[in-house]
Amino acid sequence: MNYFEKCQSVEEAKKRYRELLKQYHPDHAGQEGEAATVEIINQFNSFLNGFMSHSFNSYYADKEWKPAADAVTPFQEILQKIINLDCEIEIIGYWIYCFNSKEIREQLKALGFWFSGNRKAWIYSGRPKRNISSHETLDEIRAKKGSQKVSREKEEKDKEKQAYKLAM
Repeated sequence: MNYFEKCQSVEEAKKRYRELLKQYHPDHAGQEGEAATVEIINQFNSFLNGFMSHSFNSYYADKEWKPAADAVTPFQEILQKIINLDCEIEIIGYWIYCFNSKEIREQLKALGFWFSGNRKAWIYSGRPKRNISSHETLDEIRAKKGSQKVSREKEEKDKEKQAYKLAM
């Protein structure tokens, strides 16, 4: 059974993930719930990987130059590492922006993010920081390169953290 086949966005998948973990948690569903929980976690990770690959491929579909296929993997891994952190995550083109992340700046820095004072966000691109100055606003960059918000409301974050802890 594919639990996430009808999900069209990361937000839908995360909502479905939380619902499923509550439903199949071993404390509620017993022994068969443990196996289902492992399967749900694996399918959720696969969904995220597929989503990130699709975002990557669609962004570079009309470009002459494309990064190597293995360059997508660190992007997926980073997203999985930060998805439960207390910040607003937005994917703009092939960059990850973390807004309102002052409390977790050390964690982001350790993962290879750098801070942009102009954007007021921690940014990850998968490669070392380069000094590139852009006069475009963040909204202009979003319009040009496309964006996908991965953030959620505070109460949903707390519920997800609790569900994630239960799953482990």
